[in-house]
Amino acid sequence: MPDSIWIITPGAYTDFDVATLGIKARPKRVMEYGLSDIGRYLLQPGSIEVENQLVGCECDLVSTNSRRVRQALGRLFKGRPPNRDTAALNKKTFLARNVVKIPSLKDRQLAGHVEHLRGMLQPLDPVLQEIADLNLAQLADIRGVCQDEAGHRTLLTLKGSLTEKHQYVRDHLLKPVRTTLASVHIADGLFEMRGWRSGLFTAKRRHRLLRFHVDGKFFACLLNAKDRMAFWINDLKNLHRMVLLQQAVDTSPPLAEAFNQCLADEARPMRLMFNPNLDIDYTRSRIPQVYKDLFSSLDLDIEVQRNVIRSLNHHQLGVSFSYVTQEGFGDPLPITNISVMHDLKALEPLRTGAPQVFAAINQRATVSEAGKYYLLENIRGRSDESEP
Repeated sequence: MPDSIWIITPGAYTDFDVATLGIKARPKRVMEYGLSDIGRYLLQPGSIEVENQLVGCECDLVSTNSRRVRQALGRLFKGRPPNRDTAALNKKTFLARNVVKIPSLKDRQLAGHVEHLRGMLQPLDPVLQEIADLNLAQLADIRGVCQDEAGHRTLLTLKGSLTEKHQYVRDHLLKPVRTTLASVHIADGLFEMRGWRSGLFTAKRRHRLLRFHVDGKFFACLLNAKDRMAFWINDLKNLHRMVLLQQAVDTSPPLAEAFNQCLADEARPMRLMFNPNLDIDYTRSRIPQVYKDLFSSLDLDIEVQRNVIRSLNHHQLGVSFSYVTQEGFGDPLPITNISVMHDLKALEPLRTGAPQVFAAINQRATVSEAGKYYLLENIRGRSDESEP
C-alpha cells in the first residue's frame, strides 16, 4: 500500500511577507496550510485532458421559415412562460444505441471474445446510418457527444468545416477520443478526477497555501518551491471544500480506502462531488447504525428517539467519490462511495431534549474551519447492484 491519502493540513498563522509576492497591502494575519498533491490537483486553475467514448453527435439545425415564425411568436408573447422546448426545436441529437456493456469477467479470452462480438454488432446500429445520411445543407453546426465510463455525457467542440466535423464523427463513433476540459472544477462542488494519476501523488510533498484578509476580502494563493506565486485560488469555497474532504477522509475509512486504492493503481478515480443538499429523510428510511447503537444502549422513550431521528434530516453534507476498480476483464463498472457528514449544529435542540445523545455524538465529531462534523453513515454501491 502506498503512502496514505491526505488533502490539507490545519491552518496556522505565519509571518510570511506577502510583499514578496507583489502584494502591496499588508494584511494583519496570514494563515498557512500544507496542501497535498491531490489538493493541488483539485485547486489548480489549468485545463486537463481526459479520454471519453464518442457515442453520437448534436446538430444545430438551420432555421426554417416555420421555426422563425415560432420564435417570432415567442418574442411577441413575452409575458408567457418560456417554452423549454424552444432550444430543442433547433437541435437534433443522435446517440448510438448499440452500446452493449460487457460484465466484469475473470477469463481474459472470454472477455476478448465478447468484445469481438460487440464490434461485429456495432455496424448494425441504425443511428450510425442516420449520422452517415445527414443532410449538411440543413445543419448549422455539429458537436460530438462523449460519454465516460460512469455514463456522464459531455459535448465535444469539433474543429474544421461542417464536412470535416461530420467525417470526424463518422470515423470516431464508438471509439475513444481525447477531450480537453477547461478546469478540474467542472460545476459547483463537482470535480473531474480522471486527470489525476497515482504517479502524481507523493505523500511527503507539501505545497504552501496562504490565506489572508485585505480590505474586507479574503484571498488565497499557492506558492511554488521557491515561495513565489504559483496561482491564485479563485473560488475560496473550493479551499473550504478541501478542509471538508480532509475531515471526511479522516472520519470515513471506506472513503480513505477508495482513495488509497487509486493510489495503489488498484482503481481509477472518476469524479468527486460535494453535495450540501442530500435531503435524505431518515424518518422514512433506515436509521444509521451509530444511532441504532445509541438507542440500544440508552433508555430513551419513543418520542425522544423520533426527535433525534428528525434532527438527522438537517445540515447533511455528502462527499461523493466515484471510481472504477481494475478487477477482471470487460467494461469497468463505477463504484460510488458517499460519506454522509452531519453538522453537529443540527443536534443543538438535543442538548436539553436528549443530552446523553448529544454528548455521545459530540465526542465523535471533529472540528475544523469548515465546522464540527461527524460521519453519519457511509453509502457504497455500484451501477450493477439492485436495491434490496
